Amino acid sequence: AGGTAPAARPIHPDELNFGYVVAPQDVATFAALCALATFDRAELGSKVVEDAALKPFLDLAPDTRELVADFYHSRYASCLALLAKIKPDLLLDPFLARHVDALYDMIRCRALVQYFTPYASVSMGLMAAAFATTVDDLQKELAQLILSKDIKARIDSHNKIVFACDADQEASTFDRALRSGIEYERQTTALLLRMDLMRNDMAMRASRLVSGPPRGGNDED
Repeated sequence: AGGTAPAARPIHPDELNFGYVVAPQDVATFAALCALATFDRAELGSKVVEDAALKPFLDLAPDTRELVADFYHSRYASCLALLAKIKPDLLLDPFLARHVDALYDMIRCRALVQYFTPYASVSMGLMAAAFATTVDDLQKELAQLILSKDIKARIDSHNKIVFACDADQEASTFDRALRSGIEYERQTTALLLRMDLMRNDMAMRASRLVSGPPRGGNDED
């Protein structure tokens, strides 16, 4: 019972004997969509694009094979166009239909993250063009990704630029904000105290050291 499972061998589509349930090309589409929704670029390359076991299945689904290649090579507009093309057929699939919208949302979010990751700053105009969307709609998507912490960035709404923020920058910004808050609290407390003293006619004055002999007369005999 303690042995290890044998290594899986590649399966050719012709070996599948459950075609009445799911066709081999559907296996390729299901696997590709799940991979696009969850794998990073390195995993997509090693486990899908370069995987010898999956290649025969992808060859049976040219559109799926092409959208995987487009995503992997950062051709996002083309990839999203192919996704839109195959969506009507996917919505008719009894196994996949109820998952299509969620998968498409995940794929789009992963594409946005993958596009932005290599850069220190990105023009939202160029990024919107790459994703065939408007700058305003893109800004909303990026804001949601920032809130969900999928990307670490800040948006310059005026100049329509997205700037990457690394962990050190975030920590430094937080520290500065915290110090500013503490200093503001100190100054406010001092101001309130001064106002309270003035209200009670007690002016604050600097103290001085007094030198010389003590005051008072000498005792007479």
